[in-house]
Amino acid sequence: MKTHDLKKLAAILSESDQYRVTEKYQKPEFYNTDDASNKLIGVFLDIEATGLSHSNDKLIELGMVKFEYTEDGPIFRLLDEFSGYQDPNIPIPEYITKLTGITDEAVRSRQISEVEVAEYLQNVDLIIAHNAQFDRAFFEMTFPSVPAKAWGCSMYDVNWSVEDISSHKLEYIAYKYGFFYEGHRAVIDCLAGIHILAQSLLNSQELVLKQLLTNALAVRFKLYATNSPYESKDLLKARGYRWSMNQNYKYRAWSIELTEDKVAEEINYLRSNVYGGSSVNIRVEIFDAYSRFSNNGQHDPLKYRDKLDRFQTLCLG
Repeated sequence: MKTHDLKKLAAILSESDQYRVTEKYQKPEFYNTDDASNKLIGVFLDIEATGLSHSNDKLIELGMVKFEYTEDGPIFRLLDEFSGYQDPNIPIPEYITKLTGITDEAVRSRQISEVEVAEYLQNVDLIIAHNAQFDRAFFEMTFPSVPAKAWGCSMYDVNWSVEDISSHKLEYIAYKYGFFYEGHRAVIDCLAGIHILAQSLLNSQELVLKQLLTNALAVRFKLYATNSPYESKDLLKARGYRWSMNQNYKYRAWSIELTEDKVAEEINYLRSNVYGGSSVNIRVEIFDAYSRFSNNGQHDPLKYRDKLDRFQTLCLG
């Protein structure tokens, strides 16, 4: 059946509420053609690895795709791609091969040049990944000398649930936007991710990339409710706290990540509902897009000294 016949059939099916038609991803020539003078360069990055632990598993594939964008959210042209295999020097688990199609033979003796990765990223303003916590950890472990860049996350920096998208999986989000692709290969995952960033959110109609930029570039406070009473754990969990470890000082506590405008309200909540006193003795990490999602301890304690001082004042009541 010819392409135009398939399109006619798809249009007929789409008119009925009994069917939902999705199209196979096709790489566009461009998204917008406006000749904006203030264009920035972004990169969507995706990593395939032998498992989920950056300390025990190894990167086996790196894909990156550059694109032009402006601060108000439009995406313009897709630029050059970067793709490479890395030999992990351990057998690739069978389930990873089934998931990605990457075999031991495909990666044998292959190495990704750290110098070439650094050169590729030299003029890049922002790296975006879908689950940046995973990708940045493997990236930094594999390429430790590459200069730090600002990072954003298309999973956590977009409020998908408010847009009636219940799953954060990239393939499911693509389905909600009416297209599908062959997932779990690095470059095609990047292209699909950029395609989603170029769309408008389903309910708010804000550009996806615009919301991501707003959230990714905000200064964030991670509050650790240290020494909180055991009986407060359900309250904290219901409020969005997670039991986690501080990577710099190696202690565990209930923690929550907030933008600066919500910190004072949260301290008042802890004072009234958890600690029951006039002062609140909790710890905080302050970070931005350069240090967020990093496991390298790149938090600069002096960079936000004024914000830290204000935080301490709020805690004292």
